[in-house]
Amino acid sequence: MTSLPPRTLALRRWLAAALVVLLVPLVIAVGSVADDQPLREGEPAPRTVFAEDAIRIEDEAATDTARRTAAESVEPQFAPDRDAQTAIVRDVRNVFEATREVREVPDASGPGPSRAVSRLAQRTELLVLEPELDEELAASLVALSDSELDIVERETIAIAQELARQRISAEQLEGVLAETLSVERALRPFPGDSGSEVAEPLLELLVRPTVTVDPDLTSGARERAAEAVPEVVQTWGAGEAIVREGDIVTPIAFQAIEEAGLVGASALQAWLRATLAMVIVTAVAGVYLSRMQPKVWVTPKKLVLLAGLVVAYSGLVVGSSVLVDATSYGWLFAIPAGALAMLVALLIHPVIGIATMLPASVLVLLVRPSAGSVALFAAIAVLISVPLTTGIAKRSDLRSATLRAALSFPVAALGIVLVFGPRDEWLIVLAAGALNGVLTAVAVQGAMPFLEALFRLPTVTGLLDLSDRNHPLLRELETKALGSYNHSVMVASLTERACRAVGADPLLGGVAALYHDIGKVRQPHFFIENQQGIANPHDDLDPEVSAIIIQNHVVDGVEMATEHRLPPEVVACIGSHHGTMLVSYFYEKAVRAAGDRSRVDESSYRYQGHKPRSKEAAILLLADCCEATTRAMAMTRGTLPRAEIEDTVDRLLAERVEDGQFDESDLTFRELGLARDTIVESLVGIYHPRIAYPPKSDASVGSGSGRDDDAEPRDASGPTGAVAMPGPVPLPGSSETSSVPPRPAEQRSSPSPDPGGSGGP
Repeated sequence: MTSLPPRTLALRRWLAAALVVLLVPLVIAVGSVADDQPLREGEPAPRTVFAEDAIRIEDEAATDTARRTAAESVEPQFAPDRDAQTAIVRDVRNVFEATREVREVPDASGPGPSRAVSRLAQRTELLVLEPELDEELAASLVALSDSELDIVERETIAIAQELARQRISAEQLEGVLAETLSVERALRPFPGDSGSEVAEPLLELLVRPTVTVDPDLTSGARERAAEAVPEVVQTWGAGEAIVREGDIVTPIAFQAIEEAGLVGASALQAWLRATLAMVIVTAVAGVYLSRMQPKVWVTPKKLVLLAGLVVAYSGLVVGSSVLVDATSYGWLFAIPAGALAMLVALLIHPVIGIATMLPASVLVLLVRPSAGSVALFAAIAVLISVPLTTGIAKRSDLRSATLRAALSFPVAALGIVLVFGPRDEWLIVLAAGALNGVLTAVAVQGAMPFLEALFRLPTVTGLLDLSDRNHPLLRELETKALGSYNHSVMVASLTERACRAVGADPLLGGVAALYHDIGKVRQPHFFIENQQGIANPHDDLDPEVSAIIIQNHVVDGVEMATEHRLPPEVVACIGSHHGTMLVSYFYEKAVRAAGDRSRVDESSYRYQGHKPRSKEAAILLLADCCEATTRAMAMTRGTLPRAEIEDTVDRLLAERVEDGQFDESDLTFRELGLARDTIVESLVGIYHPRIAYPPKSDASVGSGSGRDDDAEPRDASGPTGAVAMPGPVPLPGSSETSSVPPRPAEQRSSPSPDPGGSGGP
């Protein structure tokens, strides 16, 4: 269960709801801009529209429009304008003649300043004779000397004649003048700046178009173009595009679209409709999750993941609809609703995977209101996919599940289209169903590892990867703390069996048990199972320091697990595998040293983790202490009778119940009893008594008796066949054992101390 404050939890729920209510309508609205935006006659089509059935339209108005368009597309026909050609040269000559005429006026004022006045008079007179000239051009003309005037006149008239011979329309006039004058001015011997000051502005002023539109020629050409256009009789077969994106919607196309009922709606209408639908779906989902799946309801990351998957699915639906606009209606059956269901079932919960039928179908209808058969297929795909995800125990099972889904989708799609139509597209629908299967397999197998890592979810496949003994953390534990590694493997076996017995997640419990002691790799030799052939370093430490070292393996384990991005559920099990139990061995040692229990702070000797909050964590706590205690007992006695194992497990369980270690987990007393029985059976199987065989005599050597001691009857009262090995004995109140000398025989007759779960070196 989550430990988030209620306010934070509520905010994250609202975030998940906002993702669906805001983003899904936005995706649909954006998609509708290209997919369902209304078409209007005479405007570019915002989307491609396909005919679902054959359509035939006869329209005389469209024929007239097409013929008129063809006639108007004919360029105007031009004829030479002889008057204009003659007038160009004539007008140029007249300007130069007028210039000479004003220059022949007697100059009575003599030389000097009076000549300037004379030129002013000449310019004025010239403007009277040629009023179309501007003052600057008139001044430039009268300023020319006689010889210059002759040259300029000759060259300018030559250029004017050349221009008069060309076919120049009004639209071409400016360009032709600019090109011709720039070339001629550079090639002809104009004196000084007279080319740019006189010839060029004069020609720009006097040259005019040399051709005019011939109404008769133009009318004849347009009539011939119109007659060449046949009558418009438009037909569209099923699946054929009536209008493609970007094309102008002609009247006949619009009429066909109207007859097919494919005119569409606006993006605003699509957004409003989708928003209302998502509010309803989100509200229903909230009630469903809070009542039917409370664990998911209090897990924000799963809610956000669920919302994200729904948003991604809406994008796929819109994308498939766009694909349909470019191809055929039958490709809508490629919408991978099964991928959504399988991902939700694997990453969140199978029951919620089944519930995705609602958004899977609703989103199809929001994007394609007429696609009822596709919505039905989406619901069926969900029902097919989710059961295939149950019982997955390895990666190959996931591949098998997606393969079976891929094979079933084409069959389901074909059955639906044969019943509900369109039957004439059954081949395309079959191909779309096959494509759906491929997309589902790729999406599920491709997205699973990414989403597992991103959200740190304890999925089956993710936990299977963590259970690999080649994981860096497990390899490090095996290398640096082999005893702790072997202990973890044994605890994983006990935990997995007990979880299976009470209905908890055995894979999660087993993986958590494998990693629960990874914190010991930082100081491995302070734990008795790793002290092979060395002195116990705790002998030279104060009890409080030793307790801190023992406690820190939980803190270090949580830190290392977080760094390696283990799922939070596994990290929580690591942090609670000792709960808040007392490190009793060093606590009692400190009490003896202080002489008074009141002078020792008990809280300093308790683990700084937290109590188990799940069934798997609670079972791990019990399995850990039971395995460590019975292992320590067996190290001095070889094997253990069943009665002693039961007494030990009962005592450890009672101590932890009395200490409130299971108060925050949801284990019932009945489930605790089942877990206890399973752990006892597992420990009895490990430490069962065996028959001691005498050494073989020379006569028996090579007799080939082939005896298997596992097949012999076992009697707890008889010889065990196990040699009690000298070495460590259990420490009181410790989860491990200590390299201290064995206690006297009279002390060993008392009940075995508890080394499991409450800490010790």
